[in-house]
Order: sequence, then C-alpha cells, then structure tokens
Amino acid sequence: MSELFEQNIAIINKRWPQIAKHLKQTSFEHLDAQLVTGLTQTIRVNGVQLSSRHDRIAEAKLFIETLPQSASKVSLYGIGMGDTVSLLVDNPTLQEINIYLLNMAMFALLLTYTDQQEWLDDARVKLMASTDPFAIGSPYIASTPDLQLADNINAATRDILAQENHREFTNRHHQDHDPAIEQRLADNLNFLNQDQDAATLTDLYQNRDVFVIGAGPTLEQFYGYILNKLSSSPPPLIIAVDTAFKALAYNGITPDIVISIDAKITPAHLPSAVSDTVKLVYFPRVMTSLLKAWPGERFAAYSQTSMYQKLNEKNPRLQLFCNGSVIHPAVDLAIKMQPSSIALFGCDFCYANNKTHAFWNDGDLGPKVSVSKKHLIENGQGEQVTTDLNFRGYLRSLEKLIYQHPEIDFYQSSPQSAKLLGVPLLSL
Repeated sequence: MSELFEQNIAIINKRWPQIAKHLKQTSFEHLDAQLVTGLTQTIRVNGVQLSSRHDRIAEAKLFIETLPQSASKVSLYGIGMGDTVSLLVDNPTLQEINIYLLNMAMFALLLTYTDQQEWLDDARVKLMASTDPFAIGSPYIASTPDLQLADNINAATRDILAQENHREFTNRHHQDHDPAIEQRLADNLNFLNQDQDAATLTDLYQNRDVFVIGAGPTLEQFYGYILNKLSSSPPPLIIAVDTAFKALAYNGITPDIVISIDAKITPAHLPSAVSDTVKLVYFPRVMTSLLKAWPGERFAAYSQTSMYQKLNEKNPRLQLFCNGSVIHPAVDLAIKMQPSSIALFGCDFCYANNKTHAFWNDGDLGPKVSVSKKHLIENGQGEQVTTDLNFRGYLRSLEKLIYQHPEIDFYQSSPQSAKLLGVPLLSL
C-alpha cells in the first residue's frame, strides 16, 4: 500500500469503516492503468481517461455548471480524478454531497496514487458503496468515465444514467411541434375519433395470466410451449408486439392483442392474413395505412409524454408507460389488467444467439449483428453478451416498471435474455 492510500484510507476508516474494510480487500491489479500527461496529468484505466489531460479543472466546472444554482445538495455518481468534488466542497451553499462509487477497484486505484483527503474529511460528504438504480438522487452529476468503467454490480445505475444523459439527443425525433408528427396525428384523427379506448380492454381481460411476447431471438425457443399453454383452460392472454406477430402467425399462434406504437411500422411488417379476432392497440403516431389495413377492432392509447397532451384533453384515452420500446406499453397494458402473473417471451434486450430478432433477417428491422457491437450486458446465465446502448436503457426502464408492481409475479422465459433484476426464470 502506498503512503497516499494509507492517508486517504485513515479518513475513510474513521467515517465509513465498512467501505474502508472493503477497499483494503479490493485489488486493482486487473485494471490496465497508465499515467497520461498533457498540460496536466490524469490516469487512463482500460483505455478510458478519468478526466481531461489538458484542463481538469475546466472540465470539472462544466459538470458543476449543469447543477441548479439553488441546489443545497448534490449526488455524484463516480468521481473521475476527484476534481469535481474538490470544487464542490469549496461551495458553502451546499449542505450535502453524496458520492456513489461505481467501481470499487478503480476508487482503490485512485486512493493509491492521488491525495483525496480534503474532500474526504469534509463533514458534508457522504460516501456510498452501493447505489439504488430506482432512486437516483437529484440533482446529480454523472462522471462519464465512471459510467464507462462501472462494475457489474452498478450496471443498472450506469444504464439509467447513460439513458438520461442521452435523453435530449434521443428526443430530437419526438418533438411536440415536429411538422411530420403533427401531420401524422392529423391523418389519424378520424380513426382516433371512431376507435375504442384501450382502457376497455383492461376490464374485458381482468385476472388472466398474461404472456407478453416481444420479437427477441429467444422467442424461437418457445413456440411449442406457447401453443401448448393455449390449449389449457383458461388459456393465458397473449399480448404481442407488432414485430413479433409474423413469427407467431407462421408458427400457428394467434395473439389476442397486438400493440403498435412506431411511426415506421407498415402493413408489410404484419402477416398477410390477419384474423379479425385480433385486437390492435396503437398510439396515434402509427402509419395511417396500418390502421386502414387492420381487419379487426382497434383501440387507441397514448404514451405519457407531452406529445399526446392536447389529444388526451379532447379525446381521453388510456395512457401507457413507454420509454423507447414497444415492450413497455405491452407490459403496462398487461399490468392494468391486474393479472396474477406476467411471463415475458422474446423480451431479450440483447443479441441472443447472435441474432437481432426472431423470424426476421439481420437488418430487416434496423439493427444488424454484423455491425460491431461495443456494449455488453449480463444475461440470465451470468454471461456478458452483446447489446446496444438503447437496449440497455429499455431494459432498465422495464425493470423500474416491474419494481413498482410487487403484487404481480413476473417471469422471464429464457436465461439467454438480458437479466431483469428481481425477475426469476419461468419454470417450464
């Protein structure tokens, strides 16, 4: 142990003895760490710089400028080289500074080679060894290098914060006054006026066990299982996303409800012959041609975004949770039916079996396995598997939705799917 580590750990041991004990037992030998010099110095860990190597203080000030000027408390997720928190303790208006460590080994490394005593000894600072991904403190600063280097224990927190960091960029395609969106909503207004409220379905299908079916590649493992369960009495209610419908129809499975929310889904994404018994739940941004082609009953719903606020004032409809994936409103609709259980099929959020979707060819629905994937996620077998950054965000949003409904038993069908926190595997 270095002299700096001993000095830093002495303060931590006095204030947070459990964290000190953990740090003393933590090795950072597996980290590829190097000193990097520019106009100033920083540390590079596994190819990621913990801060700027040219002007660390200016970078830290940029992080701090994102906080409201009236803030009396702040949460830090990761600390980089410690510069941000060093500046924060100089602010007398701050009464509480909560620091969440996203990688304990990296923190042990930092304590070994840098002096962090000033802020460690500040009474307003609270050091946290773990995070609750469903209770992100606000306002907060998330250190980008720490997010990239977060360990598996903090993967959920990492993904939620990364999604929040990208929200403004993501929402550029969902602006309230986008002319294309306004035109689509106008084109679909006649359908909205005549179609039923999706809320009526929550009364129609009360207290049924529900299968929510996504289009992920593991769906291909369960066609036989689903068919067998449909012959039971009573059968489960089948709620499928639009891109899973063709796969189900090809294998002789007719869902009760299909959900479509995406502006780019066309009739070609659906089976050539759709039974008029299948009910469509849609958001008004879907293609008008899709609504025209649907042979059965249609039920309108909205997401809880401002985009549908004016429509909901004039045409109230069921509001369903959605944070980027059609699986979200499918699950939320199932929740509103008050079932005893919800089983998830093809809700993978990763490229299981090196595929993007069940039934569809690589690239048919946008994502391609052939394109280099830089992001990983843990599946139900404890393996790190390839995924996309947005998939990780969708997964965490679903986890939060499930977390809010402990009265319902949720199950994952495949251990090859990305692991959902607190959701056991279905007993087959």
